[in-house]
Amino acid sequence: MADLQCPATAILLDAAAAPPPWLARLQVAGRFEARGSDAVVALVEETADLCRGEVFVVAAPPADIDQALRTQGIAGTAPIVIDIDSDGWRAVPAP
Repeated sequence: MADLQCPATAILLDAAAAPPPWLARLQVAGRFEARGSDAVVALVEETADLCRGEVFVVAAPPADIDQALRTQGIAGTAPIVIDIDSDGWRAVPAP
């Protein structure tokens, strides 16, 4: 069954790289930093619960993002846009 709540949208970025130009077009509810793949997953999960229907940014080292994505069954690298709801994480096209 599909989640009836609006998903939160996380944008995972390489902490050491310049943000992608398309990020400036979005209304961002919050910006966060994490280190370690477990910390990335925990931050995304916790923030998604607070930011339903909103966009937030998580900056982390690329290897940490890659590992966090793998734990969620997602192939990809930063920058990446992820929708999060009770059904899990889904990669979506960048705006």
